[in-house]
Amino acid sequence: MSRRVRLAVAGALGALIAAFAAPAAFAGFGPAVFEAGTCNAKGCEYSNPPSVFYTQAAGHPEWGITSFEVNTTGSGSSRKPEGQVKRLRVDVPPGLAADPQALPSCSRAEFSADPKKCELAGAKVGETEVIAALEVPLLGVTDTTQMGNVYNLTQEPGLPLLFGIAIEPSGGVLLSAVHLFLEGHVSDASEPSLLARGVPSGDYHEWFEINDVPRTAEAEVLGVKTASASLSLIKSKLFFEGRKGGNFLTLPSVCSASTTSYLELESYEGGHASTPTHTPVGVSGCDKVPFKPTAEVVPQTSSYDTPDGATTIVRVPQKVGATETNTADIKDAQVTLPEGLTLNPSAAHGLEACSAAQIGIGSSAPVSCPAASRVGTVTIETDLPAKSLTGGVYLGSPGGGAITGPPYTIYLDAESVYGVSVRLQGSVAPDANGRLTASFLNNPQLPFSELILSLNGGPRAPLANPLACGKSTVDSLFIPYTGTGPSLSSTPFTTTGCASPLPFAPAQSTTSSSANAGAYVSYTFNLSRPDGQQYLSRLRTVLPPGLVGAIPSVPLCTEALAQKGTCEAKSKIGTATVNVGAGSEPYAFSGPVYLTEHYGGSPYGLSIPVAAVAGPFNLGTVVTRVGLDVDSHSGQVIASSTLPTIVGGVPLRLKNLSVAINRANFLFNPTNCGALSTSSLLTSTFNATKEAASPFQVKNCTALAFKPSFKAITKASGTKLNGDSLQVNLLQGAHEANIHSVVASLPLQLPSRLTTLQKACPEATFAAAPATCPSGSKVGSATVSTPVLPSKLTGAAYFVSHGGAAFPDLDLILEGSGVRVILVGNTNIKAGITTSTFASIPDVPVSSFALDLPTGANSVLSSYGNLCLHPLLMPTTITAQSGAVIKQSTRIAVSGCGVRILSHHVHGHFLVVKVRTLGGGKLKIAGKGLRGTRRSVSKSSTITFRLALSAASLRKLHRHRHRVLHVSVHVEFRPSRAGAQRSGDVAGDAFNKPHRKAHHKRKAAKHH
Repeated sequence: MSRRVRLAVAGALGALIAAFAAPAAFAGFGPAVFEAGTCNAKGCEYSNPPSVFYTQAAGHPEWGITSFEVNTTGSGSSRKPEGQVKRLRVDVPPGLAADPQALPSCSRAEFSADPKKCELAGAKVGETEVIAALEVPLLGVTDTTQMGNVYNLTQEPGLPLLFGIAIEPSGGVLLSAVHLFLEGHVSDASEPSLLARGVPSGDYHEWFEINDVPRTAEAEVLGVKTASASLSLIKSKLFFEGRKGGNFLTLPSVCSASTTSYLELESYEGGHASTPTHTPVGVSGCDKVPFKPTAEVVPQTSSYDTPDGATTIVRVPQKVGATETNTADIKDAQVTLPEGLTLNPSAAHGLEACSAAQIGIGSSAPVSCPAASRVGTVTIETDLPAKSLTGGVYLGSPGGGAITGPPYTIYLDAESVYGVSVRLQGSVAPDANGRLTASFLNNPQLPFSELILSLNGGPRAPLANPLACGKSTVDSLFIPYTGTGPSLSSTPFTTTGCASPLPFAPAQSTTSSSANAGAYVSYTFNLSRPDGQQYLSRLRTVLPPGLVGAIPSVPLCTEALAQKGTCEAKSKIGTATVNVGAGSEPYAFSGPVYLTEHYGGSPYGLSIPVAAVAGPFNLGTVVTRVGLDVDSHSGQVIASSTLPTIVGGVPLRLKNLSVAINRANFLFNPTNCGALSTSSLLTSTFNATKEAASPFQVKNCTALAFKPSFKAITKASGTKLNGDSLQVNLLQGAHEANIHSVVASLPLQLPSRLTTLQKACPEATFAAAPATCPSGSKVGSATVSTPVLPSKLTGAAYFVSHGGAAFPDLDLILEGSGVRVILVGNTNIKAGITTSTFASIPDVPVSSFALDLPTGANSVLSSYGNLCLHPLLMPTTITAQSGAVIKQSTRIAVSGCGVRILSHHVHGHFLVVKVRTLGGGKLKIAGKGLRGTRRSVSKSSTITFRLALSAASLRKLHRHRHRVLHVSVHVEFRPSRAGAQRSGDVAGDAFNKPHRKAHHKRKAAKHH
């Protein structure tokens, strides 16, 4: 920020050399004339033609002139000012700058001792002409005109501009030298006293003042010498040599019809007066002003994917030749950093923010930003000695609260011992990919040659280098105060050290709270990515077979709440932790893990809300969603998620991810002690993929109980048209080893139906969409109850053909609670015996299983012979996930044949009935026209009953000897075995057929 002293004002102040003494303040005290401008000729005045004035924007004028005259009384050489000037101040237009570094200087002490030494040193920068009134008691008043020189003095603490004005006696009435100090400042803070009189302030214009103008001087009036003649300023005219040193004065970059300066006077009598002046010509030629600033970013380290305390350097070429037009001042500056050089989350450690009140832009109060808000340093090369305008770069929060999102505010505070303070507010805006654009708008009109902004380095550096190596660019856009077109520039930025190809090999690990088979467990999944590897974008993780959770034990979070991350605590099943940021000190965030309803086509999901609160930032809640699916064959849980990679414009650069499922009595271990694994497919932001696996194994499987109950039942009423049925039921208690496989062989009496096998669904059709299989391939239904799902799984059983490679499979499609499971039963038929093998049953607890293969056109089975005559045995092998094996000869119950009428015939007046029971129980046999009877049996028996005709039936036979008497008999059997169903059978016969033995087929059995 340049401190080129606005010379025009300086000149005016120099003219105040004169001193004056007067009595009390007068109402007429104040300036009568005030002129300030830049000229091609030394003695120009407002009355001169326009050609006399210098107007080239950003040019170096030959002369800068400030002149004023105060109100007086009297006339001629006896004029007397209406007040004795004590102090004067001149404020020059913004952008009009004086450069004290353009020529040599001398010290205040050297000037005070002998101004000629300053002239010998080449420090003369201008001249002054002063008219003052000298008054000696009793001798009256006389005026005197004096000439003097102006010298460039060395800058002092609190004074960016300092000039010495030396008026030496020249043989007139003034006998003693008058030395004044013209002190120059920069209006970098709002000044209420100026605002009160309509003078702008805080816009970095230069202003000059002379304090304590002497009231007396040694003089000779009318031949009388006095050491204390009253000295009162009447007129002052200050001439600065604008091209001294080549570029001592520079005009503003803003073109205008006129410029305005302000004069303020204060008298010893207490009077105050001020006035503006407007030049008759303005500033022109903006189209001729050069403007080619550049910006570059110099990395502290060029190594890829590492924290970087990068330095941004803005250079503005300054034209120092006397006849050159200088570079325009920068109004707006935008610097876009290289692609991939982004904000680093690691910087949030211990970071604070500076408020608008603490930075105090527009204030002269000391900056009070917290030390922890300082993120870098700034140096501005201006018209001050090199490296003297320096300070800090601060993270800003203008409102003083949490920073809630981009664009992010930064403050620059550059201070100097010379009393110049430059405080600017800028913004840093990331695009969708995190690329940063730093903007400083409406900058003050101050020329500077270089601005160096260096950010902190180390593991907590605010920036981190790109992941990809190679050359990228720093793109800059600068807008000048001239109102002409912007200047665009690009400079290179190189990142080095990348491996080729860029690696992507995140490390995966898992831990469990218990290794006992079937035990409730807390399970933690971890991923880590070293610096320099591609960033993780998506993951698909398949949990070990049998590691499942009890969904019904958790009240599921609704999708509406899950999307917002506001699930209730009752849905929480764990905790997630992430570490993000480049370098050795990434920032850790954590949040709860909630179990949710269906999400994104998955039957269940996870909602993981993480509050993005770090240091002074609160970027809201980042909700990561995870879809939970179940593999239809293995029953394994599959978690799929797209991970957030950028939040609030800050690329996360994920280093570690950990998800712990630790809800009590929710997740339980497999019951298979074989070597298992958690496997993942990881995808990077560059679409690279990597498979990762971590071993998983439980123990003590043999300690688990394994006592499933397996039963089957068929019907004795099968027909050739509709075949026969089979129902299989399995029951198992809680916390046992889960079933791995079941092998069952049907008896010869229940052969497979070839006509149905021939209707099997083609394998490709079944794999694509089972619902499109031919209707004839659907042969039954199944139902499963499991404690891990809230509802039963139900579905159809299909015969699925493998194109003659094997007998059709019996595949079960089970669906419920959004989950689909396919159980494959391999079929083998040998010597008429059908064997079904379900070899890969998921390691999931099953409370009950029911398979129903009904009769009908598509029945699986037919029957051979009388199913009630002999026990139907089905050799069965049930193998547990733990390795335990149960082998049994499952007896297939046959419904409808607890009792059977084997034969019946008429013998005389008796109906002889032969009955067979399956098991012990009570028999009751009776019929219309017959005398009934009862009998109990202890086991399966064959019994012959002789049932006599009733008296009524005998009378009918005697009365109608040639007619046939029809009777029916009904047998009812009540088994003694608890829970067994009653059954019955019926038959009919006829009496009075003496020449034929009555023997009839029995009617179809009926049971109660």
